[in-house]
Amino acid sequence: MKLLKAVLAWIVLVVKIIAFGWILALISLIKQIWVLIQRWLRRRKLPERQRKGADEDCVTVPPGRVSHPDPLIYSQWELMKLGLAVVWDNPDVQLFHVGAPISSWDLQPATEYEVVARVWNNSTDAPVIGLPVRFYVLSFGIGASLDYIDATSIPVLGVKGGPNHPAFAKVNWTTPATPGHYCLQVILDPADDANYGNNAGAENTLVGVAHSPADFTFELRNDTRRRQTYRFEVDTYQIPELRPCDERDPDSRPPADARPQPEMPQRRAVHVPAKHDHRNHPVPDGWNVEVTPAEPSLDADAAVPIHVQITPPAGFVGRKAFNVNGFNDLGLAGGVTLYVDAS
Repeated sequence: MKLLKAVLAWIVLVVKIIAFGWILALISLIKQIWVLIQRWLRRRKLPERQRKGADEDCVTVPPGRVSHPDPLIYSQWELMKLGLAVVWDNPDVQLFHVGAPISSWDLQPATEYEVVARVWNNSTDAPVIGLPVRFYVLSFGIGASLDYIDATSIPVLGVKGGPNHPAFAKVNWTTPATPGHYCLQVILDPADDANYGNNAGAENTLVGVAHSPADFTFELRNDTRRRQTYRFEVDTYQIPELRPCDERDPDSRPPADARPQPEMPQRRAVHVPAKHDHRNHPVPDGWNVEVTPAEPSLDADAAVPIHVQITPPAGFVGRKAFNVNGFNDLGLAGGVTLYVDAS
C-alpha cells in the first residue's frame, strides 16, 4: 500500500511539471527579455562613446587574450641559457664618429662617439610605445661595475615584421681620458614584456697583433655576494651569414633523438642547431690558447687580472676571433671576444 501511494505521488508530480512547468519557464524567459530591452533602451540614451563601453566598471579579460610585447637585443646571457654559442662583438651595437661607423677596439680617449643600439620585438601583435633604453660603460672584462652613460627612449617599436621594426636608440658618449679598453652595455627597461631575460646586451671586444704570441689582459671581478670559483671556455664561434628567407635551413628541425645539453644547469631543454653549438667551434688545430689563472677563486667584489695568450700556427695571415666565456656557480659571468691579427 505504501509503495502504491509513493508511485501515485510521483506520477502526480510528473503530471504537474508537464502541465505547468513550461508556464513558469516561459514567465522566466519573458522577464529576461524585458531586462535586456530595458538595458538597450537605457544605453540608447547615452552618448555614443559611453554606449561602446561595458556595463560594469571592471571587465575581466579571459586568460590567453592579452598580448605581451617582447622587446629584445642580442643578449649573450639569454642566448647562453638557451645553449647557443655567443659573440661579445654585439651585432646590435654600433659606434659612429662624425657619422662614420667605427670599431669598438679603435676608440680614442676623450673623444665623443655616437652609440646606436638596434632593438627588436619578438611579438607579432603587441608593439611597444615609449621603450626606455639605458646605456652603460664598464672597464673591459668580466663582472666589472657599470657606469651610467645616458638614457633615451624609442617612441614606437613595431611588431615583428611590421613598420618601425627594428627600431634604434642613440646616445652620445665621450670616452674616458685614460686610455684603455672599455665595454658597453645596453639595457632595455620595458613596462611589460613576455621575456625580461633578453633585455641586456654587451659590446666587449679586443684586438691583439700576433707577434707570436698575441697577449691580452682583462679584469675578472666577482660581482656576486659570495665567494666564487671561475672557469673559462674558449671557442671560435662567429655569427653565420643569414640565409635567404625563401631558403629552408636543413638544421632548423631538431633530430628525433635530440637531448638537452647538460653542461650548464641554467640552460633550457631546447634544440641547438649545429652551426650555433659552441662544441662545433673549438680552438683549431695548430692554435694554442692559455688562460692564466685558469680557475681563480674570488671573494665578493674582489678582482684579478686574467691573462690570455694566443699563439697562431706558423704562417698565419688574417684575423681570427676567439670567444672567452667565464662561468661561476651561478652560470655565465660574462665574456670577451678577442681578435688575433697577423699580416
